[in-house]
Amino acid sequence: MIPTLGAVLLGTLFIVIEIAIWFPTVKTLRSQPLQSCGELLPFILCWAIGALTIMVVGGVVGWAGDTTLWGLNTFGDGLLVYGVGAETGTAPGSPAAPLTQGGLFMTVLVLAAFLARRKQGAKGSKWRGWLSGIGMGLSGGVARYAAVPLASAMNIAGVWLTGALSS
Repeated sequence: MIPTLGAVLLGTLFIVIEIAIWFPTVKTLRSQPLQSCGELLPFILCWAIGALTIMVVGGVVGWAGDTTLWGLNTFGDGLLVYGVGAETGTAPGSPAAPLTQGGLFMTVLVLAAFLARRKQGAKGSKWRGWLSGIGMGLSGGVARYAAVPLASAMNIAGVWLTGALSS
């Protein structure tokens, strides 16, 4: 499944919403910069998990990612066409799955931790991050700068972990 401009729009919209909710005062940023910026970390991690989810091609996880991307495509395209009168189309990107067997192994572990974590975070931050990562994970500009390094890190970690566990 390839993202459309609608899915990229919704992914970007979730980022804008998260920043609007998070944005502290200038005084807070000056007095506690690490704590203030650290409050965005759960969203960023969930965004990365969403990007990993859409990179999985097969199985239940691949189906869930494709179905979610289809929903984001449909809703986002409808928002563009009927909401503001814009045209929609396929976003430049890649339908390729850059995850190796080790990367898929690590993705399962990361997704299990994501689903097992009960703490909601700041007003839905977990799910906004996941949906944003799915909507934007395969688009061209994002994939070049975020998804490819993320997939490479998961592939390397997967090779190391599977090698360490099986030897």
